[in-house]
Amino acid sequence: MFMRRSTRSFPKLYLLVATILLMYGCSNLSSTPPLPFSTINTSEELPSNLFDIQLFFSRNQNDETSVHIATLERDEKTTITLQNEGDGVNKSPDGLYLVYRFGETIEGEYHSGIWIHDINEEVERKVILLSEEYTTVHVNNPSFFPDEEKLIFSITWFENDTIGLATVKMDGSDFQVIDTPQGKLNEGPKISPDGEKILVLCSGPDVDSGQPGFMLCIMNSDGAERILLTESGSYHGTYLFTPDSQTIIYSEAEWGGLIGLIDKPYYQIRRIDIDGKNLHTILDWHRAINVLALSDDGGEIIFMDRYDKGKTTKIYIVAKDGTNLRHLAYFDDFLADWYPSE
Repeated sequence: MFMRRSTRSFPKLYLLVATILLMYGCSNLSSTPPLPFSTINTSEELPSNLFDIQLFFSRNQNDETSVHIATLERDEKTTITLQNEGDGVNKSPDGLYLVYRFGETIEGEYHSGIWIHDINEEVERKVILLSEEYTTVHVNNPSFFPDEEKLIFSITWFENDTIGLATVKMDGSDFQVIDTPQGKLNEGPKISPDGEKILVLCSGPDVDSGQPGFMLCIMNSDGAERILLTESGSYHGTYLFTPDSQTIIYSEAEWGGLIGLIDKPYYQIRRIDIDGKNLHTILDWHRAINVLALSDDGGEIIFMDRYDKGKTTKIYIVAKDGTNLRHLAYFDDFLADWYPSE
C-alpha cells in the first residue's frame, strides 16, 4: 500500500507538540470563579427532548480499553471492554459501532491499524493494517462519516513531516488519501453532518501571545480550501458540528505557559461559524472542559470537567447562549467510579 521508507526520525510536528506542552504545561490554574448553577438530581427532571442524547466515555485502565455508552436519561446504558487495548476510540453517529486504532507486530515490526467493534453483535474485526512499519507511517483517531459505511482518520508520514488525512470503507476497501498540504498537522478529523466539511486539530500561533498552539482548521471534504478557523488559546480539545453543519461548538484552553506567567489561563466553550465568522464565547469555566454532545436542535450543550487526578469530575448542561447552567448530579456516582480522583 505504501512505498518503503528507511527513515526512523519523528516529524517536526511531534517536536512542536513537545514544545507546546513544555511552554504551556498542563496547569489548571484559573482565576475564573465557579458560576451559579441549578442541580438536577434525577433524570426525570430533564426536559423529555434530551432523554435520548447519547453520551460516550472511554478509558484505558489495567491494560484494557473500556467504553461506556449511556443516554442522558440513563435509561439505556452499556459498558464494553474492547478485544484489544486500543486508542482514539470513537462511536458511530447511529450508535451501532465503535472504531479505534490498534496495531499488530509482524516479524518483529509493529504496524498501525484500525479496528471496528459491532455493538449489537459484540464482535470485532480489523478494517485495515498498514504494510509499512509504525515508525515510517501510522494512523490515528479514526471517526465515522455521517451516512456512509466509511471512516476518516489521520495518517502520519514521518519522512515528509506530514500528518494528513485518509479514508477507507468499513469493509477495508477503497483506501484513499485526501489531498492536504505537506508539512501540516491534521489530527482528530470530524465530518460535518451534511458530509461537506472536515474539521481537524491543526497548528498555529496564538495571535495574543505569539506562542505556538493547537488550533482548529476546516476544509472541504476533498481537502480543498483549508483555512485556520481559530487564532487564540493553547489547545482545542473537543469540537463538534451543530446539527445543521453551519457552526462549530468547541472547548478552548489557554494554559498560560510557565504556570501562568506568559498569559492568563482560561477555559471556555465557544462557537464559531464554519466560515470563521460570528465567534462567541458561550461559557467561562474554572478548569479544562470536554464537550460531550449537543441536543438535536443544537440549543443545549452537554459538557464535563476534563479529568484531572485529584479532582472530581461532573457533567453539566448549558444553553447555547450561556444561560441556564445545570449540574447533572445523578451522573456523579458513575463519574467517581469511571474517573477516580485518586
